[in-house]
Amino acid sequence: MKTDNGNECFRYHGLFIAIIGSYLRLLLIICGAPMALRFNVFALPDEHIQFLQLYPLSIEAYLLGKQPSANLLKAPAKQAWRLRLARLINGKKSQQIPVSWPSASVEMIGPNVSHRNVDIYHYILNNTENRVKGAGSLFQTWIDINDHDAIKMAADGESFAFKSHDLCSLQPLLTALNAQTIRSRFDAWLLIHNPDYVPQESEYQEITSGIATFSRKVTEAIDKKLGLMWVTQ
Repeated sequence: MKTDNGNECFRYHGLFIAIIGSYLRLLLIICGAPMALRFNVFALPDEHIQFLQLYPLSIEAYLLGKQPSANLLKAPAKQAWRLRLARLINGKKSQQIPVSWPSASVEMIGPNVSHRNVDIYHYILNNTENRVKGAGSLFQTWIDINDHDAIKMAADGESFAFKSHDLCSLQPLLTALNAQTIRSRFDAWLLIHNPDYVPQESEYQEITSGIATFSRKVTEAIDKKLGLMWVTQ
């Protein structure tokens, strides 16, 4: 009987573990995998890009619309040479915080891109999985951190930027993405990577709406002679 009781307890224990495992998998399906870092992109003046590239520790303060403290206005050791070069060119001990530094949280204008779907957006934007040059490498910065044409804001990390003149090359890629083109490119990507998956209509709509909003905001940035920056959060 002791053996039977032990086997019975073992079976119940295994059943309990199986139920918990199924429950956790269901949560991942419903809520998504944890730690899906977001591709947050916003518009800003070129001089702000230059300042934040010199002082990347102040990026978070910039996003929150707060003045950076003195300890944030230091260049990381790996890019101290950049700060010394800027001081040599400008003839100043340190650069001044831009007058138009945001006083409130900056507006994020990008589509709903994360590390889980960035390769899909790269394909939709460029109609290829291959590495590309120029403004089309926007999402590529997250696929290959060392193969793109964006400005790397810090030696370490995933913050990048395009200055205002780069957006004139990005705009045609975005304006070419009407609803039908987005749908066909999404389907083409699925055919390569997950041919049995049938997307919901809401998935097409979310991608189409996000890209349309992003395209409109990029056009507004061009009109205001702004660049773009994107960060991981």
